[in-house]
Amino acid sequence: MLATLTRGFSRAAPAEGLRERIRAFMAGFSIETTPKQAEKVASFAAVLPKGTRVFVAFIPGESPAAIVALAERLRGEGMVPVPHVPARSLEDMAAFVAYAKGLRAAGVTEALVLAGGLGRPVGDLVSSMQLLDSGVFEDLGFERLHVAGHPEGSPDIDAKGLAEALAHKNAWSERTGIPLTITTQFGFDGTGMLAWAGAIEAAGNRLPIRIGVAGPASMTALLKYAKMCGVNASMTVMAKAGGKLLQLMGQSAPDGLITLLATESKGGIQNLHFYPFGGFDKTAKWATAVAEGRFVLDRSGDGFTVEG
Repeated sequence: MLATLTRGFSRAAPAEGLRERIRAFMAGFSIETTPKQAEKVASFAAVLPKGTRVFVAFIPGESPAAIVALAERLRGEGMVPVPHVPARSLEDMAAFVAYAKGLRAAGVTEALVLAGGLGRPVGDLVSSMQLLDSGVFEDLGFERLHVAGHPEGSPDIDAKGLAEALAHKNAWSERTGIPLTITTQFGFDGTGMLAWAGAIEAAGNRLPIRIGVAGPASMTALLKYAKMCGVNASMTVMAKAGGKLLQLMGQSAPDGLITLLATESKGGIQNLHFYPFGGFDKTAKWATAVAEGRFVLDRSGDGFTVEG
């Protein structure tokens, strides 16, 4: 468990209210998948509460048709699909419009709008703001959109650029009336996440935040993904405790991080978004159990263990 990583911080919540705060914080969690990963999921409805937002990652090389097909499946199984719309993976504005129309035809009403991870765009679209400012989402009737957040910074844009983009997105949401939610990159540095949320709130952010966390997985897998995604502060935190945790348990769950965020959240942090690096079903079942209150608090109050 990642409780070890966050011990030593004071807890404002009294012990008797801690379970309820954790359960309430987990209510409405979201989770990520890809078309390839979804092929291994027999039933989303069997492992997730009805109405769970399932984000569909558009990884480089993926086809829009595969994203649309998975969105249709998710709706059929009672989920709310939130497909990624990455600017740098779309050839041009015409390709973006066609993709967006395909999503709406499949009944999609929400999407995550982002630049995307490609270092070299496939066309002339390079930023989420180009997509937002196109008017396409308003014209097609999307009801809610999500944008990316970077508590540890981004290799693709400097701090000044991130601040300007966030201000632009706040203004866009206010102008169009379409709600925007920030969904962040995953990380393990809880105090850093809290500081980041407070800082952007002080700078004028009013968008609600979903904090990205890794689901239960091996420490080896977590360190691998942290390195791939460039979450440097989190890698430092993980590396300091990783060897000890790996020897003791082999597996790690984000209970300590969740406990910290549930008791000390500020700056618009409302709930969580899970990255299932240890397997989709495993993460979905774990998160659902916590949201339903099926967990036991550690004696220290710094974490918990899921029952069953």
